[in-house]
Amino acid sequence: MPAALHRFADVVEGYHVPARDPLQERPQLVEPPPWRASLVALRGGLRRRRHGRRLAFVDNMFPWHRSGFRYHEALAIHELLPDTLFFSLWELTDPFPAGVNPLADFPAIAPAAGVTDVYGVFQVFLEGIAGMPPPSWGDPDDPFAGLDLSAVLRRFRMRLHGSIYPGGGFLPTSYGLQRAHELVTHMDTAFSYVPEVLAGVPGVTAVDQAFTETAFYTASIERWERPTPLVCMFAADAPPRKGLDVALATFDELPPDEFHLHVVGPHEGRRGELPEEIATFHGWLGPEELRDLHRRVHVFLSPVRAEEPGPEGSQQGVTDGFPTQAATDALSSGCALVSANPAQDHRILTPDVHYLEREPDPAILRATLRELASDPERARRIAEAGSAQVRERMDVRIGAAQKLQGMGFRIADRGAAGAAARG
Repeated sequence: MPAALHRFADVVEGYHVPARDPLQERPQLVEPPPWRASLVALRGGLRRRRHGRRLAFVDNMFPWHRSGFRYHEALAIHELLPDTLFFSLWELTDPFPAGVNPLADFPAIAPAAGVTDVYGVFQVFLEGIAGMPPPSWGDPDDPFAGLDLSAVLRRFRMRLHGSIYPGGGFLPTSYGLQRAHELVTHMDTAFSYVPEVLAGVPGVTAVDQAFTETAFYTASIERWERPTPLVCMFAADAPPRKGLDVALATFDELPPDEFHLHVVGPHEGRRGELPEEIATFHGWLGPEELRDLHRRVHVFLSPVRAEEPGPEGSQQGVTDGFPTQAATDALSSGCALVSANPAQDHRILTPDVHYLEREPDPAILRATLRELASDPERARRIAEAGSAQVRERMDVRIGAAQKLQGMGFRIADRGAAGAAARG
C-alpha cells in the first residue's frame, strides 16, 4: 500500500508554511520488498525503452499555491511535459491538474513508471535528496530537507537536476558556497540566476530569473481611474529582513484620507500599531483574493534588507533575490513598485524606469509616496513599464523551458495553449 502523505503546517523560523500534525513523524522511505523490486525494475525498463525519458518533479511541500514560483514552475513543467510525475514529502491539498504522490513511495513508484530524471528546487531539500549530511546548522529531521533518494537514483541510473535560489538553505557566505559546490557535484545539472552562485560555484548553468505567473497576475489599469487615496500594499512573510517594521513606521505619519496600506501575511498581531483608518491587516490571502486586491493597489512596498551575517556555518545572512516573488507578482498585475535592492541587482529592472529604488527608511519612503500621490501619472507610467518588463522577461514558462532544455528534454510548444487556458 502507498505510504500516506503526511500533513505539514507550522511556523518554522518565521516562515508560515503548511504544517504538520505534531503527532506525526517525518515520513520515511518505503522500499518495495525484494520480490517486487525485480518487477519494478522490469516494468520501468520496458517503459523507458518504449517511451524514452521521463521526469519526476519532487518537492517538500506541494501543491501549495501560496508558495508562488514553485507551484507555477511545476504547472509550467506539467504543460510542457504532461507525463511528468509529481512527488511531495508533506501532504498539501491545493488543486493541481496532475496527481501528487508521496515522496516516501518514490522507490516503488518512480522506477516502475520509467522515471529517468528528477528535478527539485532549494538547496537544503536537494541536499537531502542527494544524500548529503545536514549542514552544521541543520538537523536530520529538518522538515524542509528531502528524503535521501541517492541509492534509488544510483540503482536505476536516474539523473538529478536542481535549482539553487536565494534562501532555501543557500547563503552567499564562504560556508554556503562550499555547501553549494558540494551539492553541485552530486547533481547532473544545476541551475541558478543568483550572481554569487554563478560566480562562486563551478558547473552551474545560468538561467533567466523567470518565475512569475503572468497569465494569472494580469495587468489592469482601472486602479488609476481613482488615484486618491494612494493605496499601497505590503505582502511578505515574517522574517525581519522583509521590512514590515519599516512599512508600518512609514504610514505612522501619513494622513489616512490621502494614503492607505494593506498588509498581507502573518502579521495580525501587529494590527494595533496603526489605526484602522490608514491600515488594513488581511492575514494570509489565497491567490485569487490577492489578485483581486492587487487590482485596487497603486503601489507595492518592498523595504527589504540584507540580514546581518551570523557565525560561520550559521543560517543567518540571507539576502532575498530582487525583485521578490511577491513584488514581481504585484508588478505583473500593474502595481508600481517602490523597493530597496540590497544586492544592487539591475539585470532586469531599471531604477526610475521600471520601479523606484529606495532605501528601507520610513522618512525616505514617506517622501516617495507623497511624490507619487502628487503625480499619479508618473506612478502609472512606472507601473506600466514595470509590468511590461516583467511580462516580457520573467514569465515562468521562460524559466521552465530553459531548465527542461538544459536537462536535455525536447519540449513541445504547449506553453501558449496552457497560458490561454489559465488566463
